[in-house]
Amino acid sequence: MNERARSAGARLGEGMEEGDGTSMTTAALIDEVIETLYARHTTDTDAASVARREYEERRGKVHQEDELWEPWSAAFVEWYVVERIAPGDTQPPAARTYRELAAAGDPRAEAARALVTSQRSLFEIRAMTRGRIELLDLLGGAVFNVDEQRALHGVEVGDVAELRLIGLAGEVRFGRTFIYHPKVARAAIVERARAMLAGGSTRRDVIDHIAQLRVQVTRYRHMPVARVYELGSRIMG
Repeated sequence: MNERARSAGARLGEGMEEGDGTSMTTAALIDEVIETLYARHTTDTDAASVARREYEERRGKVHQEDELWEPWSAAFVEWYVVERIAPGDTQPPAARTYRELAAAGDPRAEAARALVTSQRSLFEIRAMTRGRIELLDLLGGAVFNVDEQRALHGVEVGDVAELRLIGLAGEVRFGRTFIYHPKVARAAIVERARAMLAGGSTRRDVIDHIAQLRVQVTRYRHMPVARVYELGSRIMG
């Protein structure tokens, strides 16, 4: 998959249809709630900087000139508002917003809840038809059919990616996390994931470790891509 396509994938949350609360599509509703979360919870730059360092310690540091900067940043902000529990808190920002919206009877509450319960994992693209993409969860084994009306240019069957799936109103939609891994590394990714899970690692541990290896691909350009994933922590200083 080329880098232009990857950048486009990282922006899949953009360009949704707009409308009022009654006519809005599921995709547009999710997008509106994501923007609401970002507006509410990303204004504290100091807190965001602390979270970014935490994120990069687990997943590897990228720089603004790196090819991974855009998808990395999009995935970070989504993780920051949907998953991260800050020190002293008991729930992520999205959960707080859900409770507030639900208490106010706001129709956006269900979309906020869907984000809180969304699933981030490593997926293989199994099939692509008009309006639907079939994914295999490489960590859990489940198959998902994602509703997606737009053409994903440059995305191919067999691609492996870290994605967030959001279930709402009987549909499964993409979040804004789109970090693609080289297709040739699939076998090494699956082998490493199985070994880590068998050893007691969490799904997040596995996802973050594989993300670190994706960063290493940009550092070890002289080495075959699959070999980077096979060597794993032995090349991460």
